[in-house]
Amino acid sequence: MQNLNKLLVDVFNPKKGENIILLNDFPSKEKHIDLEYIQRREMAIEWHKAFEELAKTLQCTVEPIIFYEPTNGDGAPLPVQGLQKNKKIELDKKIRSLSKKDIVLAINRFSATGPLETVLKKQQFRCASMPGVSANMSALYADYSLVAKKVKVLQKKLTEADAAIVTFSTGHEMFFDLRERKALADDGQCTKPGQAINFPSGEAFIAVYDLAGSKTQGFIPVYYENHFLVYEVKENKIIDVITDSPQSREMQKYFQEDPARANIAELGLGCNDKAVFINNVLQDEKIEGMHWAYGYNDYMGGTVGVKDFKDPLHAVHVDVIYTKGAKVKVKRMKLFYPPGKEEIIMENSRYSFNVQKEFEKN
Repeated sequence: MQNLNKLLVDVFNPKKGENIILLNDFPSKEKHIDLEYIQRREMAIEWHKAFEELAKTLQCTVEPIIFYEPTNGDGAPLPVQGLQKNKKIELDKKIRSLSKKDIVLAINRFSATGPLETVLKKQQFRCASMPGVSANMSALYADYSLVAKKVKVLQKKLTEADAAIVTFSTGHEMFFDLRERKALADDGQCTKPGQAINFPSGEAFIAVYDLAGSKTQGFIPVYYENHFLVYEVKENKIIDVITDSPQSREMQKYFQEDPARANIAELGLGCNDKAVFINNVLQDEKIEGMHWAYGYNDYMGGTVGVKDFKDPLHAVHVDVIYTKGAKVKVKRMKLFYPPGKEEIIMENSRYSFNVQKEFEKN
């Protein structure tokens, strides 16, 4: 418990008069409950107890955990209602009432990052979204002062770049249009009003240019349910799945069903040295390597939001990850800066020598 207390203070630094709220998605029907839901609920209870212990000395308050029905989709809108101390509450009203004094931790199966960050800027609470988290994630216990230094280097590079070209180990190539966008840092620091992190943390990420005339195009190889697929991209949209398999046709139909899903939303770079591959996006995207995402991105500086989907329940933000242990790797990633400067920042899903040296200097 002592290590957990230190972690919570280092990351959140709760102050006198602040209020802490934990969210946890847990099915009401027994047939939908599995071991992961149970373990994550137990984790939420353990962290809640740790915050209550800290509150005695820090003079902050801790609300009872708010439980709600799983959304069954990462980034999907949160339910209207929830349960707090076994009593129904208006969850949407609760979220809209959050202010600078509130700290929110979403210890969930499905990501609440988008719904929370959509209102964060206006209301200025701070939050940590932890979709799919487990108590034994190694990335939770990284040296976050070191993580923050690395993230700062990567954030600067993505912000200054106009474009990125990624060549994959399969030979496919993808051009990402990054102009007019500012990269964000997920560095494990959530100590000020208006801050939001995914936790465990350790990435710099940027919304890809998604307006008319976007130059984002190419071919992206992915593994979906252990099947190799290739997405064809033009003007920042997935327009086709060019491989031929039942899974390819399934994903082609998926993107055609709601074109907002096909938006190339994000380009990200992970740098948490404690993160290891566990087939869980929350930790895996923080491993040294690259990832991208499709779906909505308005909360990170893009233009596509829940309103752009045919049905709000279709709203998604899905990350696809490439690490040195993945089946498909990043053979080379090159950033292009104005006026005419370029830099190789990654080879074989490892940061290049020049980037490693910058990590050491900062």
